[in-house]
Amino acid sequence: MWDSIVKPTLILFLVCAVITGALAYVNGITKDIIQKRTEEAQEQFRQEVMSEADRFVKKDTEGKPEQVSGIYEAYSGDTLKGYVVDVVTKGYGGEMKLTVGVNTEGKVTGVVIGDNNETPGLGSKAKEPGFTGQFKEVTVNDTLSVVKQNKKSANEIETISGATITSRAVAGGVQVALDLVKSITEGGY
Repeated sequence: MWDSIVKPTLILFLVCAVITGALAYVNGITKDIIQKRTEEAQEQFRQEVMSEADRFVKKDTEGKPEQVSGIYEAYSGDTLKGYVVDVVTKGYGGEMKLTVGVNTEGKVTGVVIGDNNETPGLGSKAKEPGFTGQFKEVTVNDTLSVVKQNKKSANEIETISGATITSRAVAGGVQVALDLVKSITEGGY
């Protein structure tokens, strides 16, 4: 009787130990490659939202809102062109990572939506230029609101049909970036 329990248990334990070891080995090999590719993608996002800049200087995020995962000053030569803020917000499918550019005049220069698990065909439409382009009319002096239809002013963001939670999450993330840049330019941070 013990043989019928102990032997399969030991075999299962050995199989699990070998698989765990193999996964740890593969993770060790690929961890640096994944990190490098993530950093390259983030650099590309920064360039996309602040195309005038040729370099980005990372700033300290200590004391900033918890949704802010990175702040960069964007320069062209020695001239400050604006700020790029990485924000993590909560959408319908979980965390959404946004990169928001704001120029020195306080106007949004671009919004890129990175990693997210939004519903394909609905929330995933937030990445489309028709939605993210609405933010290019917004400044740091605006308070964003989300409307279902018939947008009447620059601070109103029209939702994606069937993806209101995603739309609100993106607008909320952009608002965090705007508020932070406003605070920085007014000497608050």
